[in-house]
Amino acid sequence: MGKELSAPLLRTARLLDLVPYLHANQGISIKELSVEFGVTQTQIQSDLTTLWMCGLPGYTPLELIDLEFESGYVTIRNASTLAKPRKISFDEGLALLLGLQLLTERIPSDRLDLREDIDVLSERLSHNLGVPKTLRISSEIDPEISQQLINALKSSSDVEISYHSLYSDKVSTRRISPQIMYEEDERSYVQAHCHLSNSLRIFRIDRILSCLVTDKVDVGEHEIDTTNLIELTPSQETEKNQISYEIRVISATRDIAERFGIQSVLKEQGNQAAQLVQLQSFSEEWVERAVLATGADIELTGPADIRKEVYNRAKSLLKRYTSK
Repeated sequence: MGKELSAPLLRTARLLDLVPYLHANQGISIKELSVEFGVTQTQIQSDLTTLWMCGLPGYTPLELIDLEFESGYVTIRNASTLAKPRKISFDEGLALLLGLQLLTERIPSDRLDLREDIDVLSERLSHNLGVPKTLRISSEIDPEISQQLINALKSSSDVEISYHSLYSDKVSTRRISPQIMYEEDERSYVQAHCHLSNSLRIFRIDRILSCLVTDKVDVGEHEIDTTNLIELTPSQETEKNQISYEIRVISATRDIAERFGIQSVLKEQGNQAAQLVQLQSFSEEWVERAVLATGADIELTGPADIRKEVYNRAKSLLKRYTSK
């Protein structure tokens, strides 16, 4: 049996259904209308009063729905945008269907009730849309990894993870004690105590390649300073190890702005070329790879040791082409 809607949701649905019904039944009495919608006459009058104050943006008499019902009979005008019965469009239905598939991947395997409800909804949507119910989109997050993290949180256990670092482009093995999972800016994260660095770290779940629940932990031993939460960077463990570097922007492209996070700088300076920008990073390797990836759009002006490494890498890459 489906879950009943709350009173506000029921009223919203009724209001949306009232408009096309009144369009098709001009002059209907309030008594008949209340019987048709299964509510009291007082409730119908309240609904009509609410509709009378609705309309398109601007909300002047020209945009508001025009209703007359003081005589006990209802007529409606200026509501052509809602004249048709409410129905999910193809795009809306497709988005819902894909969203349900993503939900299925995120729901723990032991919640069969939720999976069955989603399956029923997916069946109805696929039938109405005329598309296969097996329509799928891939999630960047392995549902098994999410489940392991959830299990670890429930049992206060440790987990061993293999983690791919964006900064160093390397995979490291870590033992962590998960504390909370959350989403931010369309990304999923787990906040955990990292035993290797003996500090609190934030891991992006889509970068966790493997996850294995291990022994339980003593919660008391992890009372640590949480004032400097940062995302895990295996080669540079703390903020004090940040390195400063400077680039000269030759071509202010979107790729440059997003790769180095300088959208605001370029916006303030009007996307001027050949401008110097001071930046910081946790990883020299990341800086080297980022500079090489941008080609001639930027120039790394400092520090000298990273410039030299970029030069050596570029020279090595060119040598591979010329040697063939």
